[in-house]
Amino acid sequence: MAALVTARLPALPVLHEQLAGPPQQECWQRSEGFDAARHLHVLDSGRDTHRAAELLINQPVWEDRPRWGLWLAQTEREDEFLLGYRVHHAAQDGAAVAHTIQQLFDARTPLALPATACPTAGRGAVWAPAPPASGSRMLATADVPMEMMRAVSQATGASLNDVYLAALAGALRRWLPPTHRQRPAPVRVPFSLRSRADRQDRGNLFGYKRVLLPLEESTPHARLARLCEQTRTWPRERNRRLLELLPDTMIQSHVRGLVSAQDALATVTLLGAPAPMSVDGSPVTGGFALPPLIDGHLFSSVLFLYGMRATVSFTAHTRHEGVRDLPALWKAQLEELTASCGS
Repeated sequence: MAALVTARLPALPVLHEQLAGPPQQECWQRSEGFDAARHLHVLDSGRDTHRAAELLINQPVWEDRPRWGLWLAQTEREDEFLLGYRVHHAAQDGAAVAHTIQQLFDARTPLALPATACPTAGRGAVWAPAPPASGSRMLATADVPMEMMRAVSQATGASLNDVYLAALAGALRRWLPPTHRQRPAPVRVPFSLRSRADRQDRGNLFGYKRVLLPLEESTPHARLARLCEQTRTWPRERNRRLLELLPDTMIQSHVRGLVSAQDALATVTLLGAPAPMSVDGSPVTGGFALPPLIDGHLFSSVLFLYGMRATVSFTAHTRHEGVRDLPALWKAQLEELTASCGS
């Protein structure tokens, strides 16, 4: 794996870059003495995939090296492994993360790895034991066939993101106390501001749209229609100009207001890897995202699209254990929306 990362560095220079310098004056610099092996870790999760995922989302990302890592864990199946990628948000936003994993494991441009780098063969000495978890976040997921989401999209003209949000609105309508179901629930939906001329692998270049999930609507179609009205336009050009013109101090002050509990209940994102992926010739059969948990928000959610599956992830602090119910509620609401479309 270290050999694969090293071979991919020309396409992903962010993996050997780090921010350096005094606060408010940091700049990107190449990491001297970069060693990909220092970023590879094995999780001791006892073949429990859910435990491995929660260990992974609470793993530290060190400051003395480029702030990313790969974590490996065994699953319930003998011929299957969980491979996770984590990175500090200062280094990459969601679009950059999706670009990175696609480039690292793109099955269309495979790389032959040395046998000594293959953990499945028992020769994985390069993989160090993972350090103790450093956080207290929970992770819950559910996945559905992509065809289910596409069927709703084709029947209604809604985007996949609209379908995702409509199912979330239905889930929250059933999850929140009755006193909260008669008014909209505000969420922040990030959208990419990157152009083809921008570096795709580094930094944060996105805007936030505040979307009101129409919990007060009693039918799936009404919720979807209300959401389509709100997401018809995205202020990409305006946000891009603001990022280019405003000084950093003003941007930081603005962002702090966007991620407060007074502004929104959660951050909700859609990401995907459009091309097939593989690791040393073994196909990647599925995936899920590790949503960054924003201070002030109750939870964060990401819908990850890959192949024939769509997997929704929710993360929250462990004191909000009830968030674990949301993936199943989201899935049930999507099934209800699909049925109402006659699909």
